[in-house]
Amino acid sequence: MIAERYTDYMYDLIDKVMTGIGPRESCSEEERELGRLFAGEIEPACERVETENFTCSPTAFLGFFPYLVLTYLAGVVLYFFLPPVSLALAFIGGTVLVFEVVRYKELIDPFYPKREGENIAGFVKPQQEATRRVYVSAHFDSAYEFKIWLWFKNLSAPLMGIGFLSVVLLFGFSLARTIAEPVGPPVAAAFKILGYILISLSPVVTLFAFFHTSDVVPGAMDNMAGVAVVAGLGKYLEDARASGEFYPENTEVVLLGLSSEEAGLRGAKRYAARHREECGDLPSYAIFLDGIYDERHFTVFRKEIWPGAKMDPYLVGLAREAAEENGFEIEVGILPLGATDASAFALAGIPAVSMSLWDNTRLVPHYHTRHDTIEHIRPQSLRAALQTVIDMLRHIDV
Repeated sequence: MIAERYTDYMYDLIDKVMTGIGPRESCSEEERELGRLFAGEIEPACERVETENFTCSPTAFLGFFPYLVLTYLAGVVLYFFLPPVSLALAFIGGTVLVFEVVRYKELIDPFYPKREGENIAGFVKPQQEATRRVYVSAHFDSAYEFKIWLWFKNLSAPLMGIGFLSVVLLFGFSLARTIAEPVGPPVAAAFKILGYILISLSPVVTLFAFFHTSDVVPGAMDNMAGVAVVAGLGKYLEDARASGEFYPENTEVVLLGLSSEEAGLRGAKRYAARHREECGDLPSYAIFLDGIYDERHFTVFRKEIWPGAKMDPYLVGLAREAAEENGFEIEVGILPLGATDASAFALAGIPAVSMSLWDNTRLVPHYHTRHDTIEHIRPQSLRAALQTVIDMLRHIDV
């Protein structure tokens, strides 16, 4: 297997970043340092390497949670006295939650500080004239630590469900009182009971004021391992150009490292918007690697529910075919929570697919916590991801 030759390189690159750079907040100097390292690693394989700057508000994506908690608590109090105001607060909080977190829209970003991120793209020239382009991508940044996930582990999922439900109930109960009893303390016993339900949910909602702090996780699995696979592909292409092994004949390969995925896909959104027109001029595909640590949970996603993005069926089938050709068990699934950079490309009209090698059926202890370290990464997962990408390129370049 070709990729086996690059397993040590990829694993050592992860270790180098974990020990030398560490956690990489979106739009931080550490993230830019990894970008410069990545550029240096892929440069020998590339005709050119480009750095693209952009601005975004990286703390807006989840930074409003404390304000959302205050909105809920104020809404609960006002439910008993001024239901229309409670209804308005529930509507505002719910709208921000849905558009900013679930749908990845930049609804409140103008109210947060701007910072600069850097996307890095290395262009690998084919043997002949390029008739198509393939992006192979991973993101540089690591996440803020999700304290609820660290503290409550598998209980975090039901707690998050209760948190979302609480906002919905506040809206529904306030609407009912606004219609029936718009002013003053509740008269009907039923409305008193509904108010007590809202109060009982308040401790759970209050936890979300501490959903994350400024602590940034190491990000070995998510997503330095993905970056290492993209760099490993660069090493392979550099060697293949001289060795006579498969090297693209008519396919331009773009080794793409993106900023600010953990800030709501901001780097991918900026890159896709900037290059959407040229992707229409030259048929383009995009392969995204995110969450690489265990080849026994190899999954290609056909849909990412929260942003409403559908992955390209051709690429989904191709990923499955390439993995199975090498004896890797792979599932075609749906990403039920969150999103990857593939969604930003897919929603921009660029055919894309996202692949992960992690157990997404549960909340693994090292996902978005301080435990996301290199010890959890199986070297075999890096090999499986790289080999699958190489063979996807082989099938595309026909």
